[in-house]
Amino acid sequence: MVMKKLLLTGIVVVQVLTLTGCAVQGDGLTLTIERQGQGRVEPGATKGIARGTIVHLEAEPAVGWSFSNWEGFVSDPTSPETTILMDRPQTVKAIFLPKEELEIPSAPGGLMNWRADGSQIAYRTNGEADIEYIMIHAISDAAANPRNPYDVSRIRSIFDEYGVEAHYLIDREGTIYQFVQDGRIARHAGAGTWNNEPRLTNAMNRYSVGIELMGVGTREEMKDVIGPLANTLVKSADRGYTEAQYLALDLLLHHLQALYQIPAEKIISHQAYDPGRKWDPGELFDWTRIHN
Repeated sequence: MVMKKLLLTGIVVVQVLTLTGCAVQGDGLTLTIERQGQGRVEPGATKGIARGTIVHLEAEPAVGWSFSNWEGFVSDPTSPETTILMDRPQTVKAIFLPKEELEIPSAPGGLMNWRADGSQIAYRTNGEADIEYIMIHAISDAAANPRNPYDVSRIRSIFDEYGVEAHYLIDREGTIYQFVQDGRIARHAGAGTWNNEPRLTNAMNRYSVGIELMGVGTREEMKDVIGPLANTLVKSADRGYTEAQYLALDLLLHHLQALYQIPAEKIISHQAYDPGRKWDPGELFDWTRIHN
């Protein structure tokens, strides 16, 4: 898949309108304006707004992008032109999505509906309505093939060997493969806890989409994962993640966030869910490269 880096030219125009008789001077409320997508948001924040003021918001997508929706207490979240009442400090987010369709081929061998042991990959209890989180992982064949750890054709065998599977995998060239349908429960999260929510303890598989990045962590992170011998044989260039992977991941995250209304704070790492046992995507993953 050819990935195109788009110009960051999206803009959010803010005009402040004061309701006659409603403004109270000196409150100094702040409107924070954010964006999701590779567009530019101006201004980043509007300060010193009097209580009772109505702020007019207008979103203009960048070339190659389209306006999706607003997040926040706006009057019309689906319109590029809307308003927000400043009765308290507010935060709104303008969400832009790329116009181009994501090219997501099925995994080599096709989508996984059945496992090697003959069991079916079950559907979520409430279908795609159960999807609330996205979990980012790392995977490689470094334990068995440290000199050639990124053979996509080996991934299904690795899943079978370890009794796991994920919904998506992004290879080193930025191609996104789908292994499991979103509506099915892939075994990617395993045991863990999150946000002190009992329903998520050892049950994140039901509520999340799993994304595997083909990557290897630092020597320290991998010594107990792939073994000391294999760890010494992994090339330095094979550690971490590629530019193409970051671009592809960013597009996939935008797609999934818009599709299932997933906020940025619900994109988590495998390590965060199970910090005592899991390392991925690890210290070499640059979270600032994904604009969620």
